[in-house]
Amino acid sequence: MQETFNSLVRLSAAITVFGVQQVETAVGTANPRAVVDRMGEVMNGMAAAVSANLDESKLSAVERISSVGRDVVANTTGMVKMTSGWL
Repeated sequence: MQETFNSLVRLSAAITVFGVQQVETAVGTANPRAVVDRMGEVMNGMAAAVSANLDESKLSAVERISSVGRDVVANTTGMVKMTSGWL
């Protein structure tokens, strides 16, 4: 069971790093804001599709984890804004 959880963490990490890589790639495009916005829509749609298949009892965990993520992003966005004009 522990190895299964380790695999789940690896999958989550890989998906997260892939998303960051995609955003980095989008920054190099002619219209990075539009690309990043569209990527956000796609990722939110994917999250909604997966969440729709979760047991009701698990949805609060998704919301709590998402809330922590939003807080981390909100608290670090200022640093990124200092070095990037596309945010």
